[in-house]
Amino acid sequence: MFEKRENTRVNPPEGSLAVNQLSQDRIGRLIDISASGFLLAGRVGMNPGMIFQLELVLTGDPEVYIKVGAECIWSDLQTSGLTFGGFQIIDISDADQTTLNEFIEQLAVH
Repeated sequence: MFEKRENTRVNPPEGSLAVNQLSQDRIGRLIDISASGFLLAGRVGMNPGMIFQLELVLTGDPEVYIKVGAECIWSDLQTSGLTFGGFQIIDISDADQTTLNEFIEQLAVH
């Protein structure tokens, strides 16, 4: 199957996660990320159409923190209770977008 994506996707280092900016609750673990979206795995409700204000914590040296507004585009609840959710970034500052692009580029090279 040929997959046509606009942006490069990478798997962030173990421990990378998304935190709700309002409650400081951990939403889930980042499975992959691109310049325009990401895949999360978590045990909180993620349903299509839900919008979150998140801080993405990208582990590495140095650790990177990026604030985004993101909309859940799709979700898949597993029998284990774990939910996978695909998110589109709908709000990000220019500085954070640059930081995210550099993070992805660095991982894509390795």
